[in-house]
Amino acid sequence: MRGQNISTAFRVTLLFLLLYNIPQKAKSLENPVFNSDKPDLVVGIVVDKMRYDYITRMWDSFSDDGFKKLITEGTSFNNARYDYLVNQSSAGYATIFSGANPSAHGIISDSWYDRLKNENQSSVFDENSIAVGGSFGNGRKSPARMFTGTFGDELRISNDFRSRVYSISMNDAAAVLSGGFSANAAWWFDDINGEWMTSTYYVTNMPSWAQEFNEARLPVTYLDRKWDPLLDFSAYFSINGDRNQPFEYDLKRMQRRQEGYGNIRLTPFGNTFTRDFAISLIVNEQLGKNGNTDMLILGFSSTAAIGQHYGTFSMELQDAYLRLDQDIAYFLEFLEDRFGNSKVLVFLTSDQAVGYPAVAANPSTRTAGGTFSPTMAISLLRSYLNVSYGQADWIHSYNAGMVYLNHSLIEANKVPLEDIQRKSSRFLNQVSGIAGTVTEDVMLRNHFSDGILARVQAGFHPKRSGDIMMYLQQGWSERSMAGDHINLVSYDQHVPLVFYGWNTDSNNFNRMVNITDIVPTLSMMLNIPVPQFSTGRPIMELLK
Repeated sequence: MRGQNISTAFRVTLLFLLLYNIPQKAKSLENPVFNSDKPDLVVGIVVDKMRYDYITRMWDSFSDDGFKKLITEGTSFNNARYDYLVNQSSAGYATIFSGANPSAHGIISDSWYDRLKNENQSSVFDENSIAVGGSFGNGRKSPARMFTGTFGDELRISNDFRSRVYSISMNDAAAVLSGGFSANAAWWFDDINGEWMTSTYYVTNMPSWAQEFNEARLPVTYLDRKWDPLLDFSAYFSINGDRNQPFEYDLKRMQRRQEGYGNIRLTPFGNTFTRDFAISLIVNEQLGKNGNTDMLILGFSSTAAIGQHYGTFSMELQDAYLRLDQDIAYFLEFLEDRFGNSKVLVFLTSDQAVGYPAVAANPSTRTAGGTFSPTMAISLLRSYLNVSYGQADWIHSYNAGMVYLNHSLIEANKVPLEDIQRKSSRFLNQVSGIAGTVTEDVMLRNHFSDGILARVQAGFHPKRSGDIMMYLQQGWSERSMAGDHINLVSYDQHVPLVFYGWNTDSNNFNRMVNITDIVPTLSMMLNIPVPQFSTGRPIMELLK
């Protein structure tokens, strides 16, 4: 009798629980924990070598529909930074889209010394890839040298590769590294033929729409004009150390002096040309129209070339940004007409900032600085090592603040590697312009959680970094072997970061965020896995 009562009571309780839970389950389905709504398209805009303060300096001259629209209507972070010391474009792009530092993704600079092959090789060189379009020599590119995946890879994997990912930049490394391993295609510009091209890593044949775009020969049109200031001279500011005077360039005449179409990189029209190709790709590939979130990465690289050629605050560079502002306004209008503002998520940042103009100490403004010559420094180090260890070729290579010693020779002469590294480091510390050096041995034996050595370590990879890493004094920049200036100091780190469109609102924040935070934030916004080696943290202000 007692057992029967327990059984009856159990059945009544079970029936009550089932009836009670029916509306609860229905309610949970109506309000799931994760938001199933996703954008049709994610657009990552990267403006090469854009200092954060370009926004504040040029704010009054920008239109209402470009940079201002992104910042006033989007969520802006005013203190976004890279957390490693020496930042070149390849490293910046790899960091943005992997969510990891060079210590993990392995892209420590635009190129590095390959000890096995005894030569410098670019960050995206791949001897197994062949050009599709463009010229043969510019087609040997792929992301094979990266050690980590990207947000685009995770996006495609998350829905069995139904999402599509494309990346575009006139700079080949920017296009290749940002797209990741599984991108449908990465597109870059071929200076020789004046065409957009890719490689067999992605596709075997040029799509018909891309072929038609190239056949329009737009670079010829852009280079058959004059480039003069967009606005009145009073709209441009002047900074000591950069020449700032009205200009007018006859691009057609300049083009006659150079074979190929590389001059377009040195004009604002390179960015316009990039924008046009991006729009053509969206329309012809029907991005955002297949029911899954697609991604487009758009790198504007002419700003870097113009700034490097004319100066950090030159009138030419300011004009390039004012014209890029118009390009961005046009592109945003296109996106909103095609998708609606609520169905596209846009974020804008930069691959790296840039230091102040490299000038000698200026008594009138009490600023110190100078230009570091690696050629001279390495020559002095060679002489010192010859005196210390005997006449021999003790140094293999120098690149981006790193000295690569001749390990085979050092081993053959039974010289302790740590000994020659320490001696070289101490010697270089005495060279003008060098603030400090650190050896590979120190990087491998220690973990630094903060300070300057933590930043050096974040950019160090044991497979690719040199025996000695150096960083310069404030106000100094390096004149590379090719004549370019490379900043090896921390003011190269501060860049813009703004999110606009889908699931964002108008707001701005001053707390520090890391560029590695972009990818985990996007991943959580779209409810997909974060790339395995990402070290960033989600930006909680964007997660609702």
